This record gives sequence, C-alpha cells and structure tokens, in this order.
Amino acid sequence: MLVILLGFSILLFFQALFAGWEFLKAKLKPKRRFPLLRLPKVVLLECIENLDVLEIIMFSLLSKRSKKISKLIRWNPIDIRWASGEEQQICLKLSKDPGLEWIIHYKKKKKFIPIHSPWKYPCFQSTLLGPNALHFLFLKDNGIEDITQMMEHICEVFRSPICEMHIVEKSLIEWIIKFQPIIRHVCIRENVLTSVESMDRVLKNLEVTESFWLTFNALDAYFQYKEPIPFRCITVNNSYWLTLTSILNGNNSIIRLRDSKLTPTDINTILKEWQMGFKLRNLEYMTIEAFTLLDIHSYNNEVFTNLPNDVENNGRPMTVKIHDEYIYTLPQVPPMHNIIRSDGMILSIFGHYEVSDSEKTKVLLLLQVWGQKT
Repeated sequence: MLVILLGFSILLFFQALFAGWEFLKAKLKPKRRFPLLRLPKVVLLECIENLDVLEIIMFSLLSKRSKKISKLIRWNPIDIRWASGEEQQICLKLSKDPGLEWIIHYKKKKKFIPIHSPWKYPCFQSTLLGPNALHFLFLKDNGIEDITQMMEHICEVFRSPICEMHIVEKSLIEWIIKFQPIIRHVCIRENVLTSVESMDRVLKNLEVTESFWLTFNALDAYFQYKEPIPFRCITVNNSYWLTLTSILNGNNSIIRLRDSKLTPTDINTILKEWQMGFKLRNLEYMTIEAFTLLDIHSYNNEVFTNLPNDVENNGRPMTVKIHDEYIYTLPQVPPMHNIIRSDGMILSIFGHYEVSDSEKTKVLLLLQVWGQKT
C-alpha cells in the first residue's frame, strides 16, 4: 500500500513539473506578429483605411512612423468633443455614420478595487443604445495633461477641429485659447471661473460660434458683471450676477438665464428697449428664470407697464433654433402678451409660474421674436 502511494505521489510530481515546463516554454516562446509596417505602401494604406476610429487612433500612437502614415490618408471630417461628468470622455463621430460613436473614457483611480476586478487598461467595450452603437476605449485617468495630448493627437491625425469643449478646470482655459480659440460649443463647469480676471480671459480670447454654457459662482452676493457676453447663444446658470446693462449692450440671439435677479422693472425695460429698436436687435429667443415675493397679477402688471397687447398670434412659428444641434418646440398655448416693433417684428411672451410652500414664486418667462408672413 505504501509503495502504491509513493508511486502515485511521484507521478503527480512529474505531472506538475511537466505542466510548469510547458507554461514556461509558452512564456519564453517569442510571439509571431504580423509585420504590418513592412507591407508595400499602397497595401498598408488600404489596410489602415479599413480600421475603425479607435483602431486608427491606437495604430497612430504606436510610433512616429505609424502616426505619419495615418496622416497620409484623407479621413472624412470627424466630430470631436470633450465631454465631462464624473469622469472625462473624448467622443468621436463621423458625419457619414451618425449611428456610430467612438468614446475614449478615462477611468479615475478608485479607492477600493476588487481583487478580481475586470478593469485592465486599455480595455474595449461595445454596447447598443437604441439604434446607435457605442464603442468604448477605457483608459486610466492620469490627469488632464494626458487628455489634452490625446485631443491634440486626434485633431492632428484626422485634420479636424474640436467641436465641443467642456472646461472642467482652470488650466484648460489657457490650453484651449492657445490650441483652438475658435470653437462651436463651450461649456464651463462650476468653480472653474473664480474671478473677474478669469471671466474676462475667456470672453476676450475665445470665439464661440454656436453655444456658450456658463456656471459662474459670484465672489459674493453683491458682485455684478456689466460687460456683455459676446457670443450668439448663451446659457447662464446662477445668473444672479448678470446685470441688465450686460444684457442690453449685448448682441446675443439666444439668451437663457437661470436663477436671475432681474426685477419686473428690469424685464419691462428689456421689452421697451427691444420695441424701440436700438437694443437687442439680434434677439430671437430669451428665457428668464427668476423668483419673486409678488403675487402673479402684480408681477405681470409691472412687467407689461405701458406695453399694449397689439397683435394676434396668427402665423407664429412653433419652434426656435437654439443652436445648430438643438431646436426647441414652444408650448402649445397662446402667449400672454404680444409686442410689435416698427419694422413689423413681434415679441411674444409666455409665462409659467410655480407657487411653492415658501413665500417666493418661481417665474419662467419665454420671449420669442418672429415676423408675420405676408
């Protein structure tokens, strides 16, 4: 019996030794890789042209030569966006494939990572979202500088500008001003702008052609900004610091103000200045969210003082183009007031009121500029 057990133990020992040797050989055996860069140039370019967006990026990052080869191909224009939430993303789309999106997602280091965590970077993942297909490349977030370098690399390889930029920290202001000061869409997140100087730096050195979204926390409750925001479409969160003077001296087409401190008298001034035709000549649509202690009747009386309701609602468009990617459908209700200007343009005002348990009433006014068809 002892001899049998000893023989069985020796057999197990040699089996384990053989398995370990096979594993070691597999590790030491050189991997055979396809010599892609040794292909004739015509064949190589044809191969690269058939890669998808993420594969092109990964290939172009291999070496200086692979980057140079990638740039030889005339790619279709690509939509490049820096999006932000809890984590940063570079989102890419081709105009010829609107149902496909490629996303480089930067994963933050987590405090507690499971021992058997599936996340090893880089990591690829694809998913369906309705009719759209999303292809992800997950990378470790090593800081803003890595992401800006990737953005610069993508813009260079695909010869395309950045379409949309979410500015999540102050250093990105200087980067985007130097790298691409003309851009279609910009969103500045909370706590990025911390002074009048940083505000002026953005407004005087960036040219935003479509939409500008700003969240700015005023330095104190008495802070006011009187300079105009020089962009076509502006959305301002916490806009209590934005003054009547700033609005009247601007050339904006779309103005959306949230948590505004504009009074009923201020709004009355806006309406009268628009009607006289010297201010707000480019205005197409405006929303004002404010809070008041007045009852609704008194509030409206102050807003429309000396402004007769002149015209009917015939022919008013039911949509407003906010920017090149967003068309807003107006409420299916008649406006509560219409104002006509000497050139025939009409300003329709809609009102929505929410009376809360507190003493304040939330007011949302929508102002639409339109012209009757002859």
